[in-house]
Amino acid sequence: MTESMTATVDAMFSAAAGVIGSLVDRPVTSSAASPAHADASLRIDKDLIATFTEVASAGIGFVAVYRVADFARIIGLMLGSAIEGDLDPMQMSIVSETVQQLSTAMAERLAEAIGADPGSVKSDVVQEAGSFPAPPFEEYSASLDVAGEFAITVTLDFDGVAMAKLADGTSDSATVEPEPAPRPAPAATAVPPPSSSAKPPRPEPQPIGFTSMTPTPPPKGGHPNLDLVHDVPLQISAVLGRTSLSLRDVVALQTGSVFELDKLSSEPIDLYVNNILIARGEVVVVDDKFAVKISELNPNAERV
Repeated sequence: MTESMTATVDAMFSAAAGVIGSLVDRPVTSSAASPAHADASLRIDKDLIATFTEVASAGIGFVAVYRVADFARIIGLMLGSAIEGDLDPMQMSIVSETVQQLSTAMAERLAEAIGADPGSVKSDVVQEAGSFPAPPFEEYSASLDVAGEFAITVTLDFDGVAMAKLADGTSDSATVEPEPAPRPAPAATAVPPPSSSAKPPRPEPQPIGFTSMTPTPPPKGGHPNLDLVHDVPLQISAVLGRTSLSLRDVVALQTGSVFELDKLSSEPIDLYVNNILIARGEVVVVDDKFAVKISELNPNAERV
Protein backbone atom coordinates (compact mmCIF):
# COMPACT_ATOMS: atom_id res chain seq x y z
CA MET A 1 0.00 0.00 0.00
CA THR A 2 2.71 2.50 1.02
CA GLU A 3 4.87 1.91 -2.06
CA SER A 4 1.87 2.12 -4.38
CA MET A 5 0.62 5.31 -2.72
CA THR A 6 4.07 6.88 -2.92
CA ALA A 7 4.25 6.04 -6.64
CA THR A 8 0.86 7.68 -7.18
CA VAL A 9 1.93 10.82 -5.30
CA ASP A 10 5.19 10.93 -7.29
CA ALA A 11 3.09 10.93 -10.47
CA MET A 12 0.98 13.77 -9.04
CA PHE A 13 4.08 15.87 -8.34
CA SER A 14 5.33 15.15 -11.88
CA ALA A 15 2.02 16.50 -13.22
CA ALA A 16 2.52 19.68 -11.18
CA ALA A 17 6.06 20.04 -12.54
CA GLY A 18 4.68 19.78 -16.08
CA VAL A 19 2.19 22.60 -15.46
CA ILE A 20 4.85 24.90 -14.01
CA GLY A 21 7.21 24.09 -16.88
CA SER A 22 4.58 25.12 -19.43
CA LEU A 23 3.87 28.37 -17.53
CA VAL A 24 7.51 29.51 -17.24
CA ASP A 25 8.74 27.87 -20.47
CA ARG A 26 11.55 26.09 -18.62
CA PRO A 27 12.22 22.45 -17.70
CA VAL A 28 10.89 21.58 -14.25
CA THR A 29 11.60 18.30 -12.46
CA SER A 30 10.18 16.92 -9.23
CA SER A 31 12.00 15.02 -6.50
CA ALA A 32 10.71 11.79 -4.98
CA ALA A 33 7.87 12.28 -2.52
CA SER A 34 8.87 12.31 1.14
CA PRO A 35 6.12 10.76 3.35
CA ALA A 36 5.37 11.72 6.96
CA HIS A 37 2.57 11.44 9.51
CA ALA A 38 1.06 14.68 10.88
CA ASP A 39 -1.27 14.89 13.89
CA ALA A 40 -1.57 18.68 14.06
CA SER A 41 -4.29 20.74 12.40
CA LEU A 42 -3.40 22.56 9.19
CA ARG A 43 -2.95 26.31 9.39
CA ILE A 44 -3.10 29.33 7.11
CA ASP A 45 -0.85 32.39 7.34
CA LYS A 46 0.37 35.14 5.04
CA ASP A 47 3.38 33.07 3.95
CA LEU A 48 1.31 30.08 2.77
CA ILE A 49 -1.47 29.50 0.27
CA ALA A 50 -3.45 26.26 0.27
CA THR A 51 -6.09 24.55 -1.86
CA PHE A 52 -8.61 21.85 -1.10
CA THR A 53 -9.09 19.64 -4.14
CA GLU A 54 -11.67 16.91 -4.51
CA VAL A 55 -12.16 14.02 -6.90
CA ALA A 56 -15.93 14.03 -6.52
CA SER A 57 -16.57 10.76 -8.36
CA ALA A 58 -14.38 8.92 -5.81
CA GLY A 59 -15.26 11.00 -2.74
CA ILE A 60 -11.55 11.70 -2.14
CA GLY A 61 -10.01 15.06 -1.29
CA PHE A 62 -6.59 16.39 -0.36
CA VAL A 63 -4.98 19.63 0.76
CA ALA A 64 -2.07 21.13 -1.18
CA VAL A 65 0.08 23.71 0.62
CA TYR A 66 2.35 26.13 -1.25
CA ARG A 67 4.70 28.90 -0.15
CA VAL A 68 3.79 32.35 -1.44
CA ALA A 69 7.47 33.34 -1.78
CA ASP A 70 8.04 30.42 -4.16
CA PHE A 71 5.22 31.53 -6.41
CA ALA A 72 6.37 35.13 -6.36
CA ARG A 73 9.40 33.84 -8.27
CA ILE A 74 7.18 31.80 -10.58
CA ILE A 75 5.02 34.85 -11.35
CA GLY A 76 8.18 36.89 -11.92
CA LEU A 77 9.29 34.41 -14.60
CA MET A 78 5.83 34.47 -16.17
CA LEU A 79 5.83 38.29 -16.34
CA GLY A 80 9.45 38.62 -17.37
CA SER A 81 10.63 40.66 -14.37
CA ALA A 82 11.42 39.87 -10.74
CA ILE A 83 8.87 40.86 -8.10
CA GLU A 84 10.19 42.93 -5.22
CA GLY A 85 8.43 43.09 -1.86
CA ASP A 86 4.94 41.84 -1.08
CA LEU A 87 2.61 40.79 -3.84
CA ASP A 88 -0.17 43.21 -4.76
CA PRO A 89 -3.80 42.03 -5.14
CA MET A 90 -3.45 41.48 -8.90
CA GLN A 91 -0.32 39.35 -8.44
CA MET A 92 -1.94 37.37 -5.61
CA SER A 93 -4.90 36.60 -7.90
CA ILE A 94 -2.42 35.18 -10.43
CA VAL A 95 -0.85 33.06 -7.67
CA SER A 96 -4.29 31.77 -6.65
CA GLU A 97 -5.13 30.82 -10.22
CA THR A 98 -1.74 29.14 -10.67
CA VAL A 99 -1.95 26.95 -7.56
CA GLN A 100 -5.48 25.93 -8.52
CA GLN A 101 -4.12 24.78 -11.91
CA LEU A 102 -1.40 22.76 -10.16
CA SER A 103 -3.82 21.15 -7.69
CA THR A 104 -6.27 20.33 -10.48
CA ALA A 105 -3.52 18.68 -12.56
CA MET A 106 -2.42 16.59 -9.57
CA ALA A 107 -6.00 15.55 -8.81
CA GLU A 108 -6.57 14.52 -12.42
CA ARG A 109 -3.47 12.33 -12.24
CA LEU A 110 -4.79 10.84 -8.96
CA ALA A 111 -8.17 10.15 -10.60
CA GLU A 112 -6.47 8.33 -13.49
CA ALA A 113 -4.46 6.21 -11.03
CA ILE A 114 -7.54 5.00 -9.12
CA GLY A 115 -9.85 4.72 -12.13
CA ALA A 116 -12.05 7.70 -11.19
CA ASP A 117 -13.49 10.37 -13.49
CA PRO A 118 -10.93 13.20 -14.01
CA GLY A 119 -13.78 15.45 -15.09
CA SER A 120 -15.16 15.43 -11.54
CA VAL A 121 -12.14 17.28 -10.12
CA LYS A 122 -12.77 20.59 -8.35
CA SER A 123 -10.16 22.77 -6.65
CA ASP A 124 -10.57 25.91 -4.50
CA VAL A 125 -8.19 28.14 -2.58
CA VAL A 126 -8.90 27.78 1.15
CA GLN A 127 -9.57 31.08 2.89
CA GLU A 128 -10.26 29.81 6.43
CA ALA A 129 -8.51 27.06 8.42
CA GLY A 130 -11.92 25.70 9.43
CA SER A 131 -12.39 24.52 5.83
CA PHE A 132 -9.58 21.97 6.20
CA PRO A 133 -10.34 18.32 7.03
CA ALA A 134 -9.62 17.18 10.58
CA PRO A 135 -6.25 15.57 11.44
CA PRO A 136 -4.40 13.24 11.41
CA PHE A 137 -2.90 13.42 7.92
CA GLU A 138 -0.59 11.38 5.78
CA GLU A 139 1.71 14.06 4.41
CA TYR A 140 3.85 13.97 1.27
CA SER A 141 6.34 16.69 0.31
CA ALA A 142 8.42 17.17 -2.82
CA SER A 143 10.76 19.75 -4.27
CA LEU A 144 10.13 21.03 -7.81
CA ASP A 145 13.35 22.23 -9.44
CA VAL A 146 12.87 25.05 -11.96
CA ALA A 147 15.63 24.73 -14.56
CA GLY A 148 18.29 24.56 -11.85
CA GLU A 149 17.59 28.22 -10.96
CA PHE A 150 15.57 27.63 -7.81
CA ALA A 151 13.28 25.04 -6.25
CA ILE A 152 9.81 25.27 -4.77
CA THR A 153 8.26 23.02 -2.14
CA VAL A 154 4.78 21.50 -2.39
CA THR A 155 3.09 19.52 0.40
CA LEU A 156 0.06 17.24 0.04
CA ASP A 157 -2.05 16.18 3.02
CA PHE A 158 -4.54 13.29 2.89
CA ASP A 159 -6.88 12.79 5.84
CA GLY A 160 -7.91 9.41 7.23
CA VAL A 161 -11.04 9.18 5.08
CA ALA A 162 -9.09 9.73 1.88
CA MET A 163 -6.38 7.24 2.88
CA ALA A 164 -8.97 4.56 3.68
CA LYS A 165 -10.52 4.94 0.21
CA LEU A 166 -7.13 5.06 -1.50
CA ALA A 167 -6.17 1.79 0.19
CA ASP A 168 -8.32 0.00 -2.39
CA GLY A 169 -7.71 2.29 -5.34
CA THR A 170 -3.89 2.16 -5.14
CA SER A 171 -3.25 -1.35 -3.74
CA ASP A 172 -0.63 -3.49 -5.48
CA SER A 173 -2.98 -6.34 -6.20
CA ALA A 174 -6.23 -5.61 -7.93
CA THR A 175 -9.30 -7.24 -6.50
CA VAL A 176 -10.98 -9.47 -9.07
CA GLU A 177 -14.67 -10.08 -8.66
CA PRO A 178 -15.55 -13.78 -9.02
CA GLU A 179 -17.54 -14.59 -12.08
CA PRO A 180 -21.14 -15.51 -11.26
CA ALA A 181 -22.09 -19.16 -11.63
CA PRO A 182 -23.92 -19.88 -14.87
CA ARG A 183 -27.64 -19.85 -14.44
CA PRO A 184 -29.46 -23.08 -15.35
CA ALA A 185 -31.27 -23.02 -18.63
CA PRO A 186 -35.03 -22.68 -18.26
CA ALA A 187 -37.06 -25.82 -18.76
CA ALA A 188 -38.31 -26.30 -22.28
CA THR A 189 -41.95 -25.46 -22.71
CA ALA A 190 -44.24 -26.47 -25.48
CA VAL A 191 -44.75 -23.74 -28.03
CA PRO A 192 -48.02 -23.83 -29.94
CA PRO A 193 -47.57 -24.03 -33.69
CA PRO A 194 -48.08 -20.79 -35.57
CA SER A 195 -51.59 -20.20 -36.76
CA SER A 196 -52.14 -20.62 -40.45
CA SER A 197 -54.68 -17.82 -40.46
CA ALA A 198 -53.51 -14.35 -41.54
CA LYS A 199 -53.08 -11.55 -38.97
CA PRO A 200 -56.03 -9.19 -38.67
CA PRO A 201 -55.57 -6.03 -40.73
CA ARG A 202 -54.29 -2.91 -38.93
CA PRO A 203 -57.10 -0.38 -38.43
CA GLU A 204 -57.06 2.62 -40.71
CA PRO A 205 -55.95 5.89 -39.04
CA GLN A 206 -58.78 8.32 -38.42
CA PRO A 207 -58.50 12.11 -38.80
CA ILE A 208 -58.58 14.20 -35.61
CA GLY A 209 -61.06 16.99 -35.38
CA PHE A 210 -60.15 20.26 -33.65
CA THR A 211 -62.53 22.84 -32.31
CA SER A 212 -62.37 26.05 -34.33
CA MET A 213 -60.84 28.97 -32.42
CA THR A 214 -60.19 32.63 -33.15
CA PRO A 215 -57.25 34.72 -31.85
CA THR A 216 -57.92 36.92 -28.83
CA PRO A 217 -57.90 40.53 -30.04
CA PRO A 218 -55.30 42.85 -28.44
CA PRO A 219 -56.49 45.43 -25.94
CA LYS A 220 -57.46 48.80 -27.33
CA GLY A 221 -54.76 51.42 -27.58
CA GLY A 222 -51.61 49.28 -27.46
CA HIS A 223 -49.77 45.99 -27.93
CA PRO A 224 -51.13 42.86 -26.21
CA ASN A 225 -49.85 42.48 -22.63
CA LEU A 226 -46.98 44.92 -23.18
CA ASP A 227 -47.73 46.56 -19.85
CA LEU A 228 -46.54 43.38 -18.15
CA VAL A 229 -42.91 44.11 -19.10
CA HIS A 230 -42.83 47.90 -18.85
CA ASP A 231 -41.25 47.78 -15.38
CA VAL A 232 -38.55 45.20 -16.18
CA PRO A 233 -35.14 46.83 -15.40
CA LEU A 234 -32.60 46.91 -18.23
CA GLN A 235 -28.87 47.58 -18.07
CA ILE A 236 -27.70 50.31 -20.43
CA SER A 237 -23.99 50.68 -21.23
CA ALA A 238 -22.31 53.45 -23.21
CA VAL A 239 -19.06 51.98 -24.58
CA LEU A 240 -16.36 54.47 -25.51
CA GLY A 241 -14.09 51.82 -27.01
CA ARG A 242 -12.28 48.54 -26.44
CA THR A 243 -8.76 47.14 -26.52
CA SER A 244 -6.82 43.96 -25.71
CA LEU A 245 -3.85 43.84 -23.33
CA SER A 246 -1.54 41.01 -22.36
CA LEU A 247 -1.35 39.87 -18.76
CA ARG A 248 2.10 41.47 -18.52
CA ASP A 249 0.65 44.85 -19.59
CA VAL A 250 -2.29 44.60 -17.16
CA VAL A 251 -0.04 43.82 -14.20
CA ALA A 252 2.21 46.76 -15.15
CA LEU A 253 -0.68 49.30 -15.09
CA GLN A 254 -0.35 52.07 -12.55
CA THR A 255 -1.72 55.53 -11.89
CA GLY A 256 -1.10 57.66 -14.99
CA SER A 257 -0.80 54.76 -17.44
CA VAL A 258 -2.26 55.40 -20.92
CA PHE A 259 -3.49 52.81 -23.43
CA GLU A 260 -5.26 53.27 -26.75
CA LEU A 261 -8.80 52.18 -27.59
CA ASP A 262 -10.00 50.83 -30.92
CA LYS A 263 -11.98 53.98 -31.87
CA LEU A 264 -11.09 57.41 -33.16
CA SER A 265 -12.05 60.44 -31.11
CA SER A 266 -14.43 61.51 -33.89
CA GLU A 267 -16.37 58.24 -33.97
CA PRO A 268 -19.66 57.82 -32.09
CA ILE A 269 -19.88 55.65 -29.01
CA ASP A 270 -21.97 52.47 -28.87
CA LEU A 271 -25.07 52.19 -26.71
CA TYR A 272 -25.91 48.68 -25.48
CA VAL A 273 -29.04 47.47 -23.69
CA ASN A 274 -28.45 44.14 -21.95
CA ASN A 275 -25.35 43.63 -24.15
CA ILE A 276 -27.30 44.22 -27.39
CA LEU A 277 -26.24 47.15 -29.58
CA ILE A 278 -29.30 49.38 -30.13
CA ALA A 279 -27.92 52.82 -30.95
CA ARG A 280 -24.89 55.06 -31.44
CA GLY A 281 -24.38 58.60 -30.28
CA GLU A 282 -22.07 61.37 -29.13
CA VAL A 283 -20.96 62.27 -25.62
CA VAL A 284 -22.42 65.52 -24.25
CA VAL A 285 -22.55 67.17 -20.84
CA VAL A 286 -25.85 67.88 -19.06
CA ASP A 287 -25.73 69.63 -15.68
CA ASP A 288 -22.08 68.68 -15.14
CA LYS A 289 -22.83 65.02 -15.92
CA PHE A 290 -21.91 62.98 -18.95
CA ALA A 291 -24.80 62.06 -21.25
CA VAL A 292 -25.28 60.48 -24.67
CA LYS A 293 -27.07 62.20 -27.54
CA ILE A 294 -28.38 59.47 -29.86
CA SER A 295 -27.46 59.96 -33.51
CA GLU A 296 -28.34 56.53 -34.93
CA LEU A 297 -30.94 53.97 -33.88
CA ASN A 298 -30.91 50.24 -34.59
CA PRO A 299 -27.47 49.86 -36.22
CA ASN A 300 -26.43 46.45 -37.45
CA ALA A 301 -27.28 44.05 -34.62
CA GLU A 302 -24.31 42.54 -32.86
CA ARG A 303 -23.59 41.05 -29.46
CA VAL A 304 -20.72 41.84 -27.15
